[in-house]
Amino acid sequence: MIENEIFKRRIFLPEKLLSYGFTKEKGGYLYSTVFFEGFLAKIFVSDEGSVDGKVFDPEFSEEYAVFRLDGAEGAFVCSLKNDYIALLSDIAEKTTYEKLYMFDQTNEINERFFTRFGVKPEFMWDKFPHFGVYRNPNSRKWFAIIMNIGADKLKSDAVRLGLSGEIEVMNLNLGEKTQDYIEKGALPSYHMNKKNWVTVPLNGRIPTDLIMEMAEISYKNSNKKTRSLR
Repeated sequence: MIENEIFKRRIFLPEKLLSYGFTKEKGGYLYSTVFFEGFLAKIFVSDEGSVDGKVFDPEFSEEYAVFRLDGAEGAFVCSLKNDYIALLSDIAEKTTYEKLYMFDQTNEINERFFTRFGVKPEFMWDKFPHFGVYRNPNSRKWFAIIMNIGADKLKSDAVRLGLSGEIEVMNLNLGEKTQDYIEKGALPSYHMNKKNWVTVPLNGRIPTDLIMEMAEISYKNSNKKTRSLR
């Protein structure tokens, strides 16, 4: 959905919503405005931060969703879609702040990494702007990388775990303890050496404390004066 894409890394500020023109409703905040050629947009932000947007045709007073269809073309449809995206982007800019990652568990781990190891992520690639690399400050080796990927990249594991759409995962170097933690819920590594690395989906399925336990091992392994395993 357009709304999910624009707001997926955003935290709403209630006071900013109210000053923008949202009204407090049961379960969240509602904003209604007329935009492109008299069309009515209604944006509802739940108390949990999810966004539901609807656009209504002024002639028929019915929801207009043609612009959401894959392959929708034509100057009228494209102009309406662009104006709607501009409206949502303006709301995002003026009522939210951006978080580093999509999911709460990912952001919590990022904060714990700073508290425990004194490190912040490096975002190294224009093509993958939300891939965060964490380096051991002593050796400069990676000990973790957080990535947003399509769940289908995990193949059968995604099906088994019920993962779909865009997800966030972290790779950690567990060395000889790799198999031990796969038995505790980690996955064989995506896109790295499966002998030494594991992949952890950051969807709350694996407790954060257990992930930090793995991170401690990976951090210690990155201290070793051996050739990097990445």
